[in-house]
Amino acid sequence: METDARIVYYLQMHRITALDGFLQGLTAGVSVLTALILLWLAYAVWRQRRRPPRDFWLLGLSLLFTAALVHLLKWWVARPRPFAEWAEIDQLTLGGQGSFPSGHTAEVFTLLFALWPLTRSPFLRFLLLAWALLIAYTRMALGVHYPTDVLGGIAVAALSVWAARRILESRGMGESGA
Repeated sequence: METDARIVYYLQMHRITALDGFLQGLTAGVSVLTALILLWLAYAVWRQRRRPPRDFWLLGLSLLFTAALVHLLKWWVARPRPFAEWAEIDQLTLGGQGSFPSGHTAEVFTLLFALWPLTRSPFLRFLLLAWALLIAYTRMALGVHYPTDVLGGIAVAALSVWAARRILESRGMGESGA
């Protein structure tokens, strides 16, 4: 068994099985929470009856880039999921197409990287970071991603937010709230 698979197997064997339902619900709720955040931002912009701020465009563009990159890489790399390659690893949640990169991890880290500068509260920053790390852990512990898939998802998120920032800056929207 390769190192990536050993880590997934280790996480599965040492997880608290009573929390499986919680972990499954947490990972299933990522896209729902992302949609709620975007709807909340859109509603806030609509209530103010003004042009959407840069932060709104940054988040939307970053998520769009993340989704596109994740789907492109999953198709191109076509890496099988851990449970499909190793009989010792159980599939404890749904996993769609290829394993690399982790789309859930990419999505939640895109939110983290895009929202971090807007969040002044250390407690909210802690919650964002804890949520992102917990999602990354759940994807491995539930047997649908390798650690390198999770790291790939984080890299996709960082690249997406960076690219969105560069594009907005080139359009004269370099400052937050512009």
